[in-house]
Amino acid sequence: MIRLRSIFATVCFAVSGASMGCGMPDETPGTPLEASANQLEELFDEIVEKTARREAFSEVKENAGSFSALEEMRALRSEFVAAETEEELFYALVKLSNARRDRHLSVNPVEGGLTVPETPDLAAPVLVLPDFSDLNDPQFFVARVGLDLPAPEPGDLIVAVNGRPIADYVAEFTQWIRHSTRYGLTWHMARELPLIVRNVPPDLYGETLDLTLEDAAGDRYDVSLPYGDPDTHAVALEPEYRGYEPVMERENFHVHVNAEERIVLLQWLDFERSLIQDVMDLMGLAEQEELLDHDLIIDVRGSSGGSFGAYAIQRLVSRPFRTTFGNVRISDAGEALIERFQNLEADEDAPDIFGLNLSRSWLIDWARTDAAEAIRRGDAYTPPTPFKLAHLPRDAGGTLEPAPVHFRGRTAILGGPHGGSHLDQFLSMFADNGLATVIGMPTGGYSNTWEHEEVLTLPGTERPVAEFMWNIGHTLRPNTEILEGNPVMPDIYVPLTRENYRTYDRELLERAMDVLRQP
Repeated sequence: MIRLRSIFATVCFAVSGASMGCGMPDETPGTPLEASANQLEELFDEIVEKTARREAFSEVKENAGSFSALEEMRALRSEFVAAETEEELFYALVKLSNARRDRHLSVNPVEGGLTVPETPDLAAPVLVLPDFSDLNDPQFFVARVGLDLPAPEPGDLIVAVNGRPIADYVAEFTQWIRHSTRYGLTWHMARELPLIVRNVPPDLYGETLDLTLEDAAGDRYDVSLPYGDPDTHAVALEPEYRGYEPVMERENFHVHVNAEERIVLLQWLDFERSLIQDVMDLMGLAEQEELLDHDLIIDVRGSSGGSFGAYAIQRLVSRPFRTTFGNVRISDAGEALIERFQNLEADEDAPDIFGLNLSRSWLIDWARTDAAEAIRRGDAYTPPTPFKLAHLPRDAGGTLEPAPVHFRGRTAILGGPHGGSHLDQFLSMFADNGLATVIGMPTGGYSNTWEHEEVLTLPGTERPVAEFMWNIGHTLRPNTEILEGNPVMPDIYVPLTRENYRTYDRELLERAMDVLRQP
């Protein structure tokens, strides 16, 4: 028997500082679009033509997803040309960009461009997670509730969102969520479900977040959750590391130690420029506390991207390894990028740090030699070179040596689809070189060498429209495969599900420790 019960009236109210508690959807009429059908046709054709000419398409991604980015874009022509307001055209651009299924690529408003509704930064007080039991049938459940609300109950399944059955919700929001893999799409759809998200049409949201849920007994009930300031309403879930003592916190990672098991656990968070000093601090701690012979567990599930991953790996492993490579597709956008690098001057005052070329002299040399020659020959791509020439020069074989001071134990990595970009590269350098056992789920699978941003203008005028992005270079894994849409698959696959989410951290940690205990 399915029993319906209503929790909370659908009202808008402020809670502890949430003065922005309502305001969705925006009922103001759209700004009329002063553009002819011919201009919209021409703009659409221009974007598709530039994409065909500039984009570094990932065949492995398109084959895995059984789609063609260009065909997906062309299928949106009639909807794009039918735009009657500036808002409609902006969201048509977003949908057109997202058809490429590349999380790196976005559409952004520009000064003097299309009028875009002000999207309030709001969150409902609930944490939603995906059930990865079946990627072909995405399911979502409540993992935690904030504001001491009596409902919904953690673990309950979401069967409808704002009146949309979950299958319809997935079909609608797939168009609005930037993603490069099915895992990434499912993850970000869950995490963004409680949020008001920029670049999603406001009319897809209501004054409150209205959910229909199903409890463990199969009974269904409705709940309306208030939106409010993320500082008070957003609900987080920190990983649990039982048996590990925190010993250091830095911007890019937190360090935990299990003295009994002789394991150092790095909760990896980012790859910001401060990573250089953060890693120096880590190695100083490891030398001082005699941790260099400890094994490593690296939890990358909450990390974002950045740079300098190979620099860090040189201090985390005891064997040489092949780094990632990259190239640039030769087009007007690629040539402009290369010309910009040709005109740089090396920073003679850059510090000399093992494993890094902070002066950018190797990048400049590549732009003036190999890249320039590829342009003159009319090649489709520049030759693959060590990624962004940050760690090795253009004529190097691609192998990096460990730093003089490095960890000497074994490594296990806990992965998940939250992050990608440089994180995908970081993981591929470990996995493709046999330097770690990867446990959990794949990372987000989005990485390219360079992007190109351009402000589009309305054809026949100088009126700016919006900023549009292109991926103009491949990242190549150490195994030589294109990385975009092709993340490392775990050695030990452990999907997050509605059944195991309460013990998931513990299960991954135990799996990692079992691997490290083996001879």
